[in-house]
Amino acid sequence: MTKTKTNDVPTYKPGDTIRITLEVADENGVADVGARFRLNKAGTARSFYKSVKLDGDDVEAVAALEIEVDAAFPSGDYSCEYLALTDGLGNQTLIVSPGIEFHVEGTKENNEGPALRKWSFA
Repeated sequence: MTKTKTNDVPTYKPGDTIRITLEVADENGVADVGARFRLNKAGTARSFYKSVKLDGDDVEAVAALEIEVDAAFPSGDYSCEYLALTDGLGNQTLIVSPGIEFHVEGTKENNEGPALRKWSFA
């Protein structure tokens, strides 16, 4: 992570690893912690999911989500849409918009997919 921040949001560039540490707890142990992140850019629905499996035995656990930033990672502002926490029995808690945000810069600028020009029934 670079020392630069955009509105107090950490900024990353190619070669960096984004590391988000989450402290979680459940009386039945914590088995899985996941997060969905989206690129906040008009006209795109780009998002990705990152998760980490835990042993499921510990009542309290620390999960570290690691995201590698390479040259193909689209530049822009990202926010976490939700966190998914799963206990040892399979019960799940979803935390919507937990406030986790980061910025990526210096990567591939053309990250738009093809445009649909026309469709028809055959």
